[in-house]
Amino acid sequence: MKKISLIPPGPGNPYDTPIMDPVGITRKFLDLSYTPDKPHPMRKLDMYLPEEGGGPFPILIYMHGGGFTGGLKNDFHAVSYLEESLKAGFAFASVEQRLCAPQPDGSYDAEGRFPGSLFDLKAAIRFLRANAEQYLLDPARFALLGPSAGGYHVAMAAATQDVPAMYDDSFGFGEVSGKVQAVVDLFGVSDLVMQAEFSEKKHSDTPKAPGQLDNHDSFFGAKILQHTHLAWIANPLFWVTADMPPFLIQTGAADQVVTVECSRSLAKRIEAVCGKSRVEYDEFPDYGHGDERFHDPANHARIFGWLKEKLA
Repeated sequence: MKKISLIPPGPGNPYDTPIMDPVGITRKFLDLSYTPDKPHPMRKLDMYLPEEGGGPFPILIYMHGGGFTGGLKNDFHAVSYLEESLKAGFAFASVEQRLCAPQPDGSYDAEGRFPGSLFDLKAAIRFLRANAEQYLLDPARFALLGPSAGGYHVAMAAATQDVPAMYDDSFGFGEVSGKVQAVVDLFGVSDLVMQAEFSEKKHSDTPKAPGQLDNHDSFFGAKILQHTHLAWIANPLFWVTADMPPFLIQTGAADQVVTVECSRSLAKRIEAVCGKSRVEYDEFPDYGHGDERFHDPANHARIFGWLKEKLA
């Protein structure tokens, strides 16, 4: 029996993308509410443990992509990272968060706007650490991985891990550390202004309806290019400090969704503030956004070799 099968859209899967059925994984905890004192249908996570051993296990916490408006904790993009985590002896948690999803009237759900979805991810980190003993986790070996919008969120969560204003105390676990020990940022957005300028130039010939917002504008809650003096607060680049955990940043120079300059700038900023040892940067010259080659065995070996080194 395959440990993970995919359910295509249709009966049993109402979404427009394949979702995971981890039928063959025996040690799993699905739909855990990570804000139990303040439950929400989208504040849930799925966690999986290696089939053998009593831990404590290092854990890779995965935040899905989806342009801030979509994505699922159990969508097919997570499969390869889940499989590789368990092979490497890591626990794996995939986090659901509130989204600024499009509504029938053309507006966007305000709950998922910045900083709401960031608060969600940071609450998930604290929940897992608060319950580390119960779930056989090593609280000193927490890592984050996220592609695209997920890359944005893992970078922001790490950059603001010591900033009290960037956590919602009503979620609980305020006394628990939200620190992580390693971050893998895959072609994420590090600067919303830079990304807005890239998108504006790319779509300059595409007419927009009055008031129509791009995904990054919907996430920020306003037209970023009209409020550049405010957008800094939502940029990982701004929050880089000497206490940043180690980062592995990967991106494609041919990315036409998130400008490669986001990854380049974040790597340069971390190196400038923290030194060369704190960041490793892989740029693939012909990779597009979410290129399947990011999931090649050689690249998985690169990512998980780096994670094992940083979490040793």
